[in-house]
Amino acid sequence: MKKLISILVVVFVAIQCTLVIADTGEEVENWYRSYAVHWFNADVDIETVAQYYASPFYYLGATGPALDTENTMKDSLKSYVKTWKKEGWTGARLLNVEARMLNEKSAMILTEWDIHAADGSSIIGCSRAPWTYLAAKTQEGWKLALEIEIGCGQGLTLTNN
Repeated sequence: MKKLISILVVVFVAIQCTLVIADTGEEVENWYRSYAVHWFNADVDIETVAQYYASPFYYLGATGPALDTENTMKDSLKSYVKTWKKEGWTGARLLNVEARMLNEKSAMILTEWDIHAADGSSIIGCSRAPWTYLAAKTQEGWKLALEIEIGCGQGLTLTNN
């Protein structure tokens, strides 16, 4: 009987741990959606958006790695916005997000975005642009810590289609 109770306790704890991680994954997805709304139109509030990024923040792009700190992040975000506006950007819409928990304090976030001009065309040549991040749970809450540039059509497969 003691053995059965011990097994049931272990199973119960395992189920609870799984539920905590599942809840945390959903929490990360909801947090990311709250970030995404700030990109809906081209009038991006850089001060607000910058609060979603960790310092340091790493970017792994096709031209090599880059690093932003609290001091440089706002300028990098302004540069994104300025460049996209020159290309006719009017806003971005989050199409899909999936958070995969790596542990209790870190998650991989897989996303697809529509980054569009006024006529609905993609300004980056990809109607479902993949963006992948690593996020960390800090004392201030979730923060984007790393972004990985992925070519159009080469993103990881999302299950929340």
